[in-house]
Amino acid sequence: MYGAQEAQEARNSNRLLAIRLETNTSCNLHCRYCYAQSGEDSVKIADFNALKRIISEAKELGIKSVVVIGGGEPTLYPNFRELIAYIDSLGIVPMIFSNTVLMTEELAEFLYGHNASVMGKLDSLKPEVQDYLAGREGAFEDIKTGLENLIKAGFSNPAEPGKLRLGISFVSNKMNLEEIEEIWHFCRQNNIFPNMEILTPTGRANDELEDKLLTADEIKKVQIKTAGYRPKILRVRLASLHPDYCKRLSSASLQPVHQYRRKRPACAPTKLDEHPALRINGGYPYNVNRMSLKEIYNSELFTYVRNIDRVLEGRCGNCENIGECIGCRGYAYSVGINNGIDPLKALRMECQQCFK
Repeated sequence: MYGAQEAQEARNSNRLLAIRLETNTSCNLHCRYCYAQSGEDSVKIADFNALKRIISEAKELGIKSVVVIGGGEPTLYPNFRELIAYIDSLGIVPMIFSNTVLMTEELAEFLYGHNASVMGKLDSLKPEVQDYLAGREGAFEDIKTGLENLIKAGFSNPAEPGKLRLGISFVSNKMNLEEIEEIWHFCRQNNIFPNMEILTPTGRANDELEDKLLTADEIKKVQIKTAGYRPKILRVRLASLHPDYCKRLSSASLQPVHQYRRKRPACAPTKLDEHPALRINGGYPYNVNRMSLKEIYNSELFTYVRNIDRVLEGRCGNCENIGECIGCRGYAYSVGINNGIDPLKALRMECQQCFK
């Protein structure tokens, strides 16, 4: 992850720090909160040569890392290992988001040897809760085995303090709310980066977990609780100002992470490509099959997005922490769009998760 200063410097010099690749929409789980609604019946697969071209274009823009998030489960991508090896060969850090179900000892060793970082998932320490949220019986045991293989390969042994290569992402909701503190401590005790997310009203969550969304008071409670475990300077919900991305900071950091989609939105939950107001002549133009990555990056829409800190509204616009935090733009966007608000206005709405 990148600090706010580095992110701002990159933005101001018109340089990318990282991109995010969605390689395939197929998945061996059916997570009830999935923004992409991926699953076993989803078969979209990105062309490997196209991905190499995109990475090459991104390298020219200065990237340091590539997030391979799949869209589904990236380890199912037919050219997964070739992709990781290619990223590593360019001196770029591969950052893998995986449910770890297919994470064998041999695959974990391969990723470790290619300088990858891995963000796994663990939404609950209770098998029945994890299985329900993942949409498949036995998911907990498979996830647990995969995480154990990553630890065995050395991912929880940082080369230096604070430079972690293994993280766990957990989506906070009414089913696991009382476990968040325990999951957080589990991560810290095992040199694992805790990546806490808040259940966002988008994708499959709107249909399957509508009653599991946290209230404003519940979000405040969990944010205050976890803030107590971070350095004083980070005791607000922090987010990087890196172009097109928002994320939390913590006392430890993974090797750099960021994002990219073939149809490029500001961050995964925003889904700008699906909003009719942002289409030109009936289509969403910011597609790497029609424009270069540099053209997309310098377009009016994405110039607006990566300068969103200058037009934030409400408490965010007047916040003394704006140099380090822009709140969660994805959550604000999802809530705004669901209430019929214009997409550009939704992007600049005040953070719906801030406990200040």
